[in-house]
Amino acid sequence: MSIETYIIYGLSAILLIVSFVFDKEKTKKGLIRGVKSFVKLFPILIPLFLIIGILLAVISPALISSFLGDSSGVVGYLFALVVGSITFLPPFVAYPLGTELLEAGAGLPQVAGFLVTLMSVGLVYFAAESKYFSKKSGRYRNVIRFIRAISVILVVMVMY
Repeated sequence: MSIETYIIYGLSAILLIVSFVFDKEKTKKGLIRGVKSFVKLFPILIPLFLIIGILLAVISPALISSFLGDSSGVVGYLFALVVGSITFLPPFVAYPLGTELLEAGAGLPQVAGFLVTLMSVGLVYFAAESKYFSKKSGRYRNVIRFIRAISVILVVMVMY
């Protein structure tokens, strides 16, 4: 594990102790709620992690690097933006997938664009969104968030 992981675990433990000192009942209720939420999510997590694991085992790092690597250029950025826009994954699966993609040879700007569109552009939700809101608002939201994802790629490119 990395040092960041130890820091996060340490801070979590300290904050849990502080919470327990201030209000034991609320802390117990919060822990019970957290465990119940985890138990509800567990049947969803296992298949998602299995699918991602299988996909990453089947798809070679060379293939990932060719589509999303640093040398993929504009095509790699567009591929990441489009795939992220039409894919749906919950954040607790998407971020570990991003880490796996980076370890498999994907470029940081491409993964950043993929994750931003994955979390913010909702082509999967467009039909439901247009039912409750208008199609016009759904289009505006998706276009604005797509443009924001492009700006994130540009910022990461400059910073990276």
